Amino acid sequence: MRRFATVLVVFALALAACSRDEEIARVGGTSIYLSDIQSLYVREQPIDDAFRQALLTRIVFEAAAVALTADFGVSVDQAAVDAYLSQFEAAIARTGDTPAEALGVEDASMEMVRFDARVAALRDAVIEQLAVAPETVDAIFADPATLTEVCVKHILVATPEEAETVKARLAAGEDFATVAGEVSLDTNAEGGDLGCALAGDYVDEFAEGAMAATLNEVAGPIETEFGHHLLVVSERTTPTRLEYLAAPLDILSAARASILLREWITAAVGEADIWVAEAYGAWNGSTIDPPGGSTSTSTTGATTTSTTAATTTTGG
Repeated sequence: MRRFATVLVVFALALAACSRDEEIARVGGTSIYLSDIQSLYVREQPIDDAFRQALLTRIVFEAAAVALTADFGVSVDQAAVDAYLSQFEAAIARTGDTPAEALGVEDASMEMVRFDARVAALRDAVIEQLAVAPETVDAIFADPATLTEVCVKHILVATPEEAETVKARLAAGEDFATVAGEVSLDTNAEGGDLGCALAGDYVDEFAEGAMAATLNEVAGPIETEFGHHLLVVSERTTPTRLEYLAAPLDILSAARASILLREWITAAVGEADIWVAEAYGAWNGSTIDPPGGSTSTSTTGATTTSTTAATTTTGG
Protein backbone atom coordinates (compact mmCIF):
# COMPACT_ATOMS: atom_id res chain seq x y z
CA MET A 1 0.00 0.00 0.00
CA ARG A 2 2.86 2.36 0.84
CA ARG A 3 4.53 1.61 -2.50
CA PHE A 4 1.29 2.43 -4.35
CA ALA A 5 0.95 5.68 -2.40
CA THR A 6 4.51 6.63 -3.35
CA VAL A 7 3.75 6.09 -7.02
CA LEU A 8 0.70 8.33 -6.72
CA VAL A 9 2.81 11.06 -5.14
CA VAL A 10 5.38 10.86 -7.91
CA PHE A 11 2.60 10.93 -10.51
CA ALA A 12 1.02 13.95 -8.84
CA LEU A 13 4.36 15.77 -8.82
CA ALA A 14 4.83 15.02 -12.51
CA LEU A 15 1.41 16.44 -13.30
CA ALA A 16 2.21 19.55 -11.27
CA ALA A 17 5.46 20.00 -13.22
CA CYS A 18 3.59 19.64 -16.52
CA SER A 19 1.02 22.20 -15.47
CA ARG A 20 3.78 24.71 -14.74
CA ASP A 21 5.21 24.26 -18.26
CA GLU A 22 2.72 26.61 -19.82
CA GLU A 23 2.39 27.61 -23.44
CA ILE A 24 3.74 31.15 -23.67
CA ALA A 25 3.73 31.73 -27.42
CA ARG A 26 2.60 30.14 -30.65
CA VAL A 27 3.80 30.45 -34.24
CA GLY A 28 1.22 28.94 -36.56
CA GLY A 29 0.70 25.43 -35.21
CA THR A 30 3.96 25.36 -33.22
CA SER A 31 3.75 26.01 -29.49
CA ILE A 32 6.58 27.54 -27.49
CA TYR A 33 6.59 26.59 -23.82
CA LEU A 34 8.09 28.28 -20.80
CA SER A 35 10.60 25.43 -20.48
CA ASP A 36 11.80 26.05 -24.06
CA ILE A 37 13.10 29.46 -22.99
CA GLN A 38 14.14 28.65 -19.43
CA SER A 39 16.20 25.69 -20.67
CA LEU A 40 18.44 28.15 -22.53
CA TYR A 41 19.80 29.23 -19.14
CA VAL A 42 21.46 27.47 -16.21
CA ARG A 43 19.08 29.05 -13.71
CA GLU A 44 15.49 30.27 -13.84
CA GLN A 45 15.20 33.66 -15.51
CA PRO A 46 12.90 36.51 -14.53
CA ILE A 47 10.35 37.61 -17.10
CA ASP A 48 12.23 40.71 -18.20
CA ASP A 49 13.56 42.26 -21.43
CA ALA A 50 16.30 39.62 -21.73
CA PHE A 51 13.71 36.86 -21.42
CA ARG A 52 11.51 38.52 -24.05
CA GLN A 53 14.56 38.87 -26.33
CA ALA A 54 15.16 35.12 -26.06
CA LEU A 55 11.47 34.43 -26.68
CA LEU A 56 11.48 36.77 -29.69
CA THR A 57 14.50 34.96 -31.12
CA ARG A 58 12.69 31.64 -30.78
CA ILE A 59 9.57 33.10 -32.43
CA VAL A 60 11.64 34.44 -35.32
CA PHE A 61 13.33 31.06 -35.70
CA GLU A 62 10.02 29.19 -35.87
CA ALA A 63 8.53 31.70 -38.33
CA ALA A 64 11.61 31.44 -40.55
CA ALA A 65 11.60 27.65 -40.42
CA VAL A 66 7.98 27.57 -41.59
CA ALA A 67 8.65 30.11 -44.35
CA LEU A 68 11.73 28.18 -45.53
CA THR A 69 9.53 25.20 -46.30
CA ALA A 70 6.67 27.27 -47.68
CA ASP A 71 8.85 29.41 -49.96
CA PHE A 72 11.46 26.90 -51.09
CA GLY A 73 10.18 23.43 -50.22
CA VAL A 74 13.19 22.64 -48.02
CA SER A 75 13.84 22.38 -44.28
CA VAL A 76 16.85 22.76 -42.01
CA ASP A 77 19.33 19.93 -42.57
CA GLN A 78 19.95 18.07 -39.31
CA ALA A 79 23.43 17.16 -40.52
CA ALA A 80 24.21 20.88 -40.79
CA VAL A 81 22.91 21.43 -37.25
CA ASP A 82 25.07 18.58 -35.96
CA ALA A 83 28.11 19.95 -37.79
CA TYR A 84 27.68 23.40 -36.25
CA LEU A 85 27.11 21.90 -32.82
CA SER A 86 30.30 19.85 -33.08
CA GLN A 87 32.17 22.97 -34.13
CA PHE A 88 30.76 25.00 -31.22
CA GLU A 89 31.46 22.23 -28.69
CA ALA A 90 35.02 21.88 -29.95
CA ALA A 91 35.58 25.62 -29.60
CA ILE A 92 34.25 25.59 -26.04
CA ALA A 93 36.42 22.61 -25.16
CA ARG A 94 39.47 24.28 -26.69
CA THR A 95 39.04 27.58 -24.84
CA GLY A 96 37.67 26.15 -21.61
CA ASP A 97 34.90 28.74 -21.66
CA THR A 98 31.47 28.15 -20.20
CA PRO A 99 28.55 28.47 -22.63
CA ALA A 100 27.81 31.86 -21.08
CA GLU A 101 31.39 33.04 -21.70
CA ALA A 102 31.47 31.63 -25.22
CA LEU A 103 28.17 33.21 -26.23
CA GLY A 104 28.52 36.40 -24.22
CA VAL A 105 25.08 35.77 -22.70
CA GLU A 106 24.76 35.70 -18.92
CA ASP A 107 23.66 32.31 -17.50
CA ALA A 108 23.55 30.70 -20.98
CA SER A 109 23.38 26.91 -20.91
CA MET A 110 24.51 24.28 -23.39
CA GLU A 111 20.93 24.25 -24.61
CA MET A 112 21.48 27.78 -25.91
CA VAL A 113 24.57 26.54 -27.76
CA ARG A 114 22.44 23.78 -29.31
CA PHE A 115 19.79 26.32 -30.27
CA ASP A 116 22.40 28.55 -31.88
CA ALA A 117 23.55 25.58 -33.96
CA ARG A 118 19.98 25.33 -35.26
CA VAL A 119 19.92 29.08 -35.95
CA ALA A 120 23.20 28.92 -37.87
CA ALA A 121 22.00 25.98 -39.96
CA LEU A 122 18.71 27.76 -40.69
CA ARG A 123 20.58 30.92 -41.70
CA ASP A 124 22.73 28.95 -44.12
CA ALA A 125 19.72 27.17 -45.61
CA VAL A 126 17.89 30.45 -46.20
CA ILE A 127 20.88 32.18 -47.78
CA GLU A 128 21.53 29.18 -50.05
CA GLN A 129 17.99 29.49 -51.40
CA LEU A 130 17.90 33.27 -51.60
CA ALA A 131 21.24 33.40 -53.42
CA VAL A 132 19.83 31.57 -56.45
CA ALA A 133 16.28 32.95 -56.41
CA PRO A 134 15.58 34.54 -59.83
CA GLU A 135 14.71 37.94 -58.34
CA THR A 136 17.95 37.93 -56.35
CA VAL A 137 20.07 37.05 -59.37
CA ASP A 138 18.38 39.74 -61.48
CA ALA A 139 19.00 42.37 -58.78
CA ILE A 140 22.64 41.38 -58.37
CA PHE A 141 23.41 41.59 -62.07
CA ALA A 142 21.66 44.96 -62.22
CA ASP A 143 24.29 46.19 -59.72
CA PRO A 144 27.63 44.75 -60.94
CA ALA A 145 29.62 46.12 -57.97
CA THR A 146 28.00 43.48 -55.78
CA LEU A 147 29.65 40.62 -57.69
CA THR A 148 32.71 42.19 -59.36
CA GLU A 149 36.04 41.40 -57.74
CA VAL A 150 38.59 44.22 -57.83
CA CYS A 151 42.28 43.98 -56.96
CA VAL A 152 43.16 47.44 -55.73
CA LYS A 153 45.77 49.48 -53.87
CA HIS A 154 45.23 52.94 -52.47
CA ILE A 155 46.75 55.87 -50.65
CA LEU A 156 44.53 57.60 -48.10
CA VAL A 157 45.13 61.21 -47.05
CA ALA A 158 43.12 63.77 -45.13
CA THR A 159 42.63 66.61 -47.65
CA PRO A 160 42.15 67.14 -51.39
CA GLU A 161 45.34 69.21 -51.43
CA GLU A 162 47.38 66.35 -49.98
CA ALA A 163 45.83 63.98 -52.52
CA GLU A 164 46.89 66.24 -55.42
CA THR A 165 50.43 66.43 -54.04
CA VAL A 166 50.61 62.65 -53.81
CA LYS A 167 49.15 62.30 -57.31
CA ALA A 168 51.89 64.59 -58.67
CA ARG A 169 54.57 62.48 -56.98
CA LEU A 170 53.17 59.32 -58.56
CA ALA A 171 52.93 61.01 -61.98
CA ALA A 172 56.61 61.93 -61.63
CA GLY A 173 57.44 58.25 -61.32
CA GLU A 174 57.74 57.66 -57.58
CA ASP A 175 56.97 54.12 -56.40
CA PHE A 176 53.35 53.70 -55.25
CA ALA A 177 54.16 51.40 -52.31
CA THR A 178 56.93 53.69 -51.09
CA VAL A 179 54.71 56.78 -51.17
CA ALA A 180 51.90 54.85 -49.48
CA GLY A 181 54.25 53.81 -46.70
CA GLU A 182 55.26 57.41 -46.15
CA VAL A 183 51.93 59.25 -46.22
CA SER A 184 48.90 56.92 -46.25
CA LEU A 185 46.59 57.07 -43.25
CA ASP A 186 45.65 53.43 -43.86
CA THR A 187 48.49 51.78 -41.98
CA ASN A 188 46.85 48.34 -42.20
CA ALA A 189 47.37 48.10 -45.97
CA GLU A 190 51.06 47.44 -46.47
CA GLY A 191 52.27 49.50 -49.42
CA GLY A 192 48.65 50.52 -49.88
CA ASP A 193 47.68 47.04 -51.12
CA LEU A 194 44.09 46.09 -50.24
CA GLY A 195 44.24 42.79 -52.12
CA CYS A 196 41.27 41.46 -54.06
CA ALA A 197 37.69 41.79 -52.83
CA LEU A 198 34.18 42.44 -54.09
CA ALA A 199 33.77 46.09 -55.00
CA GLY A 200 30.45 46.06 -53.18
CA ASP A 201 32.20 45.31 -49.91
CA TYR A 202 33.74 48.79 -49.93
CA VAL A 203 31.90 52.01 -49.09
CA ASP A 204 29.83 53.24 -52.03
CA GLU A 205 32.13 56.02 -53.26
CA PHE A 206 35.20 53.78 -53.19
CA ALA A 207 33.28 50.96 -54.91
CA GLU A 208 32.15 53.30 -57.68
CA GLY A 209 35.70 54.53 -58.17
CA ALA A 210 37.10 51.00 -58.30
CA MET A 211 34.48 50.02 -60.88
CA ALA A 212 35.16 53.05 -63.08
CA ALA A 213 38.96 53.30 -62.86
CA THR A 214 41.09 52.55 -65.89
CA LEU A 215 43.16 49.48 -65.08
CA ASN A 216 46.72 50.11 -63.85
CA GLU A 217 46.33 53.88 -63.82
CA VAL A 218 46.07 56.20 -60.80
CA ALA A 219 42.45 57.25 -60.21
CA GLY A 220 41.05 59.86 -57.90
CA PRO A 221 41.11 61.52 -55.56
CA ILE A 222 37.90 59.89 -54.33
CA GLU A 223 36.32 61.26 -51.17
CA THR A 224 34.77 58.87 -48.64
CA GLU A 225 33.97 59.11 -44.95
CA PHE A 226 37.58 58.07 -44.27
CA GLY A 227 39.28 60.79 -46.28
CA HIS A 228 40.60 61.16 -49.84
CA HIS A 229 41.84 58.15 -51.80
CA LEU A 230 44.09 57.68 -54.79
CA LEU A 231 43.72 54.16 -56.11
CA VAL A 232 45.06 51.80 -58.73
CA VAL A 233 42.99 48.82 -59.88
CA SER A 234 45.11 46.05 -61.36
CA GLU A 235 42.33 43.52 -62.02
CA ARG A 236 38.55 43.64 -62.28
CA THR A 237 36.59 40.43 -62.83
CA THR A 238 32.83 40.08 -63.24
CA PRO A 239 31.41 36.54 -63.46
CA THR A 240 28.79 35.55 -66.00
CA ARG A 241 25.36 34.51 -64.80
CA LEU A 242 26.25 30.87 -65.37
CA GLU A 243 29.46 31.27 -63.37
CA TYR A 244 27.55 32.92 -60.56
CA LEU A 245 24.89 30.19 -60.44
CA ALA A 246 27.59 27.52 -60.32
CA ALA A 247 29.00 28.92 -57.06
CA PRO A 248 26.80 31.76 -55.76
CA LEU A 249 28.02 31.68 -52.17
CA ASP A 250 31.60 32.15 -53.35
CA ILE A 251 30.60 35.33 -55.17
CA LEU A 252 27.74 36.88 -53.19
CA SER A 253 29.05 39.59 -50.90
CA ALA A 254 28.58 39.21 -47.15
CA ALA A 255 26.83 42.60 -47.06
CA ARG A 256 24.32 41.63 -49.76
CA ALA A 257 23.71 38.23 -48.12
CA SER A 258 22.99 39.95 -44.81
CA ILE A 259 20.52 42.34 -46.44
CA LEU A 260 18.75 39.50 -48.25
CA LEU A 261 18.48 37.49 -45.03
CA ARG A 262 17.18 40.41 -42.98
CA GLU A 263 14.55 41.40 -45.56
CA TRP A 264 13.36 37.81 -46.00
CA ILE A 265 13.09 37.17 -42.25
CA THR A 266 11.22 40.42 -41.71
CA ALA A 267 8.68 39.34 -44.34
CA ALA A 268 8.45 35.82 -42.89
CA VAL A 269 7.69 37.16 -39.41
CA GLY A 270 5.21 39.69 -40.79
CA GLU A 271 3.26 36.94 -42.55
CA ALA A 272 3.32 34.46 -39.66
CA ASP A 273 0.39 33.85 -37.30
CA ILE A 274 1.98 34.71 -33.95
CA TRP A 275 0.48 34.79 -30.47
CA VAL A 276 2.17 35.64 -27.15
CA ALA A 277 0.60 34.98 -23.75
CA GLU A 278 -0.46 38.20 -22.07
CA ALA A 279 1.64 37.60 -18.95
CA TYR A 280 4.82 37.53 -21.05
CA GLY A 281 4.20 40.52 -23.28
CA ALA A 282 2.18 41.76 -26.22
CA TRP A 283 2.93 40.84 -29.83
CA ASN A 284 2.69 44.01 -31.92
CA GLY A 285 3.32 42.50 -35.34
CA SER A 286 7.10 42.51 -35.26
CA THR A 287 8.26 42.65 -31.62
CA ILE A 288 7.24 41.71 -28.10
CA ASP A 289 6.28 44.69 -25.99
CA PRO A 290 6.43 44.26 -22.20
CA PRO A 291 3.11 44.04 -20.37
CA GLY A 292 1.99 47.63 -19.95
CA GLY A 293 2.58 48.85 -23.51
CA SER A 294 6.17 50.15 -23.62
CA THR A 295 8.24 49.16 -26.63
CA SER A 296 10.82 46.39 -26.59
CA THR A 297 13.35 44.67 -28.84
CA SER A 298 13.14 44.42 -32.61
CA THR A 299 12.80 41.41 -34.87
CA THR A 300 16.06 42.28 -36.64
CA GLY A 301 17.83 42.63 -33.30
CA ALA A 302 16.69 39.20 -32.18
CA THR A 303 17.86 37.53 -35.34
CA THR A 304 21.16 39.35 -35.35
CA THR A 305 21.81 38.55 -31.69
CA SER A 306 21.29 34.86 -32.13
CA THR A 307 23.30 34.63 -35.33
CA THR A 308 26.13 36.61 -33.79
CA ALA A 309 26.12 34.37 -30.76
CA ALA A 310 26.47 31.34 -32.97
CA THR A 311 29.42 32.92 -34.75
CA THR A 312 31.02 33.98 -31.47
CA THR A 313 31.04 30.42 -30.21
CA THR A 314 33.23 29.32 -33.09
CA GLY A 315 35.62 32.16 -32.54
CA GLY A 316 34.80 33.47 -36.03
